[in-house]
Amino acid sequence: MTANTQFINPGKLGARRQSRLTKWLMFALFVCLAVVFIFPLYWMVISSLRPDGRIFVDAMEIIPSALSLDTYRRLFEEEPYGLWFVNSITQTGGFALMGVFLCTTGGYALAKFRFRYRNLLFILILVSQMIPFHLLIVSLFLMIIQMGMAETYQGAIVPLAASPIGIFFMRQYMLAIDDELLNAARVDGASEYQIFWHIVLPNARPAIATLLILFCIEYWNNLLWPLIVFRKPENFPLAVGIKRLIDQYRQQYDLTMAGSTLATIPVIILFFFLRRQIMEGLATTGTGIK
Repeated sequence: MTANTQFINPGKLGARRQSRLTKWLMFALFVCLAVVFIFPLYWMVISSLRPDGRIFVDAMEIIPSALSLDTYRRLFEEEPYGLWFVNSITQTGGFALMGVFLCTTGGYALAKFRFRYRNLLFILILVSQMIPFHLLIVSLFLMIIQMGMAETYQGAIVPLAASPIGIFFMRQYMLAIDDELLNAARVDGASEYQIFWHIVLPNARPAIATLLILFCIEYWNNLLWPLIVFRKPENFPLAVGIKRLIDQYRQQYDLTMAGSTLATIPVIILFFFLRRQIMEGLATTGTGIK
């Protein structure tokens, strides 16, 4: 037996096989989960492409034998879907921008400024999240009527913009920003506005991107509050407009599938462009109450 002879440890070989088997099992599990989550979206898309009257007749046909765009043509001809789409983009953008601004400034103040009752205020903000939104609907609706914001974008956006969870998320993220960096900027003569704009916001970019897409998804799928605020069809966002396609007197499931398919595209595009910042934002954690 020479000195170059290598002995294979049976224990290490068994551990390698077990590790490889575990990886394959995890891979199979994730594939199954992906199929479970993706299949409803796939069924929605192919249902929107089926010919008129075939949505339930061919419901079990996984690979459709015939495809048609007639449903999409009818959707834009029979309903003001394009106007609903514009309303959703405008309202969602306004809600997301206002929500991110309020949560960023509020989170920064609670994380970096020392003032009396700061922790008590933070706890009260978190407690407000525990109040069911359904209990606030009547009072919020009366408020927007008295302020003349009924049937307006402002009435749909302003009452929901200050999110307690968003303030909590931004506060926890900004706790990780080094205080010495901010103090050095103050020593150099920078104002609080300059510190916030040129130092805090660039460092909080991943958290802002995460919060932005979460707010976009929240309002894009919001049905209850816009349904209360708006009564005129020309002001409906997509969620309310698509709900209008199915009511007591008509069930247009084919148009609903087509409208839902188009409604998912902006969210997918937004996530595609912000996915890196979102992953970085979710990976960063705060340190709790100080």
